[in-house]
Amino acid sequence: MATKEEHPPMEYRDDEINLGIYLTILSKVWWKVALLSLAVGVITLLYMFTKPNVYQATAIITPAIEEKRQNPAFGALASMGIDVGGPSKVEDLETLFGSNDLAVRVIRKYNLWPLIFSDEYDHKAGKIKTSIGPFGSGKELKTPDDWDAIRAVEGRLKVSINKKAGTVFVSFESSSAEGSAKIVNCFLDEAKSRLQEETLDRAIKNKKFIEEQISRTVDALTRDRLYSLYGQEVEREMMARNREQFGFRVIDSPRAPDRKSGPFRALRAILATILAFIFGCGFSIARRRSYEAPQIIPD
Repeated sequence: MATKEEHPPMEYRDDEINLGIYLTILSKVWWKVALLSLAVGVITLLYMFTKPNVYQATAIITPAIEEKRQNPAFGALASMGIDVGGPSKVEDLETLFGSNDLAVRVIRKYNLWPLIFSDEYDHKAGKIKTSIGPFGSGKELKTPDDWDAIRAVEGRLKVSINKKAGTVFVSFESSSAEGSAKIVNCFLDEAKSRLQEETLDRAIKNKKFIEEQISRTVDALTRDRLYSLYGQEVEREMMARNREQFGFRVIDSPRAPDRKSGPFRALRAILATILAFIFGCGFSIARRRSYEAPQIIPD
């Protein structure tokens, strides 16, 4: 009786990577990929020309020397529940300049809407143009609010610190060189005003609290100590009124830049061309290989 011939099991073998196959595929379509990449680069370059030049103004500041000294008597005030504050540090200044409250105060106080929204600001109505409708096809005028101010400085205001040198870098980008320098100056002035207001308010409240404690204290030694603390608060109030030397010192004042900080149109176009070429090569190889069926090779 004849037995049915048994065939050995079939095995699927993965194709080995062969650069020659890929080069053969690209040799037939490289000119198409190159033309497409050049087209993408040209379109990117034309699009970048629609973007205005951006100018960045920078200021360098450092905490005031007087504010860096820690008075040992402040510990006594803190133990009595009085907020004495602490010496200004670069981290404190970084937080201050990056706060939303400061941004709103600066833009509203100095009316910086025309500088920040140069193209969208209506000078006659005193309002900004916002997009409405599907895909932003329509425009309407609205009175700018706090959130408009907060969003306006996002990505434009940059604050960085150098802990080793004890300095803070404050910069702002806008479409106007003079406007960028003016906005940085406004931030410096308003930040100093806010520090001054907070310190004066704290000193006045501390003085009032100490006066109440003095009136209730009969012990002579304690009263002498309270008078000493009261004198220190008077000194702090006096120093806070010295606006030029309070809070922080300006190392480098902001100047109107003579060169743009962006956009780098040619670089963007070159990168778009290179990425389009790489993507086109990968797509051509994947498309060609998808038509090839896996080979079934007997063992």
